Amino acid sequence: MGAATNIGTALKDAAADYKNGLVNLYHCPHEIWIAYAIKVLESLAYFSSVLVLMIFLTQDMGLSDTAAGTVFGLWSASMSFFMLFVGFIADSLGIKKALIVGLLIALVGRLLITFTTDPWIVYPGLFILSVGFAYMIPLIAAAVKLFSTKKAQSYAFSWYYVVMNIGSFIAGISLDGLRTTFTEPISFAFLGMDLVIRPIQMIFAVAVIATFVSLALVTFFVRNRIPPEELASDDDSEEDRKKAADQDKAQRESLHKSAFEVMKEVTQQRTFWIFITFIFLLVLVKMIFQYNHSLYPLYMERIGLGAWTGKLYSINPLIIIFLVPVMTALTRQMKSYNVIMLGSVVSAGSVFFLGIGEGIMMIVMFQVVLSIGEALYSPRIYDYTANIAPPGKESSYMAYSKAPMFFAKVAAGPLSGILLANLCAEGSIASERNTELMWIIVGASTMISPIMLLLGRRWLDVESRKKRGELQELQ
Repeated sequence: MGAATNIGTALKDAAADYKNGLVNLYHCPHEIWIAYAIKVLESLAYFSSVLVLMIFLTQDMGLSDTAAGTVFGLWSASMSFFMLFVGFIADSLGIKKALIVGLLIALVGRLLITFTTDPWIVYPGLFILSVGFAYMIPLIAAAVKLFSTKKAQSYAFSWYYVVMNIGSFIAGISLDGLRTTFTEPISFAFLGMDLVIRPIQMIFAVAVIATFVSLALVTFFVRNRIPPEELASDDDSEEDRKKAADQDKAQRESLHKSAFEVMKEVTQQRTFWIFITFIFLLVLVKMIFQYNHSLYPLYMERIGLGAWTGKLYSINPLIIIFLVPVMTALTRQMKSYNVIMLGSVVSAGSVFFLGIGEGIMMIVMFQVVLSIGEALYSPRIYDYTANIAPPGKESSYMAYSKAPMFFAKVAAGPLSGILLANLCAEGSIASERNTELMWIIVGASTMISPIMLLLGRRWLDVESRKKRGELQELQ
């Protein structure tokens, strides 16, 4: 009875906290809603593209599993590599100009992969698109920090993660329908050129349309600078008001610095390198999502569930949409590092359901448990990163929080191809496959992350060390 009462009280408090969070979001500058809209569109473009890229490379481009996995891995890794630099550029440009530049780069890449299978056009297109993705992913996260008040920040990042998954859900739920609707190539003439969009490329065409909409939103509805008074609340403390003023000053100063100067300032801080180590150790558990894009689509095709690929994939973002705000409210009083550790254990454990056997029920369990872990830790990473980033360096920190994925992605693409070729080959029957071993290998590798985070927590928890005064000299 007592436990039930405590849970009821916790849920009631969480609901009240959740309501207050929404009220605080309402009082943020209108740009935060534009940032959310752009995130929905970019997520739709990103997730729809990655879900069909391996299929496009093997079926339309004619690559082997290993070759396609290598291309996918290099493409994904290049995104993380370019994030090493785009954050500094974004901080030196200002948020509006940086968003426009990133969207234009992404648009060029998407156009190049939509109308041809010529390798001399597709591969440069993928390269340019990786730069665009590298630019936009941390940039929109930084925009959420810049466009939200201090009181709203936790919920701002919670809802950022919600809208990202709204885009992911739309991508997944529409995928099967688009593939069913468009089964024949579409040919048309444009500016004297004969263009062809193959069925899979219709997914890329949707991304092109989404990018044009995002460009219009940024151009007409985002200001170059948010006045600090719009980021302050009536009941803010003097300290909060000072922080808002300092952030505005730092942002204006960054606009007069070169990208190299911003990079030098950030990389000279020892706190930054402790943070990078923390993010690096988290990489393996986040690799589940990489395998969910490179391994999962062809796995579904080859076990005879290709028609369910999008629908079952959509379970994850659908749960996240509703669960993230609740988890944020329930765990708001917990240390970010502890929540991240707990969520990473749950997410890593989810893969082992696929190691039990093939079938819709095991895939559903994998997606559900993965979603619970993701709802716990992923939004807190953004919040954690924003809290330790110095004023004016938000884009740089957000970019570097993604950068260590480069090292894992270099290996994950080829490994996906190798695992598919040896344990889930094209045309293989059930008795010839060993998909259970394939997913057990993936699960065992991802479990390394939470173990290392637990062993190194005393040194790696930057936020707590700052609160204890251990890192004052490093700020």
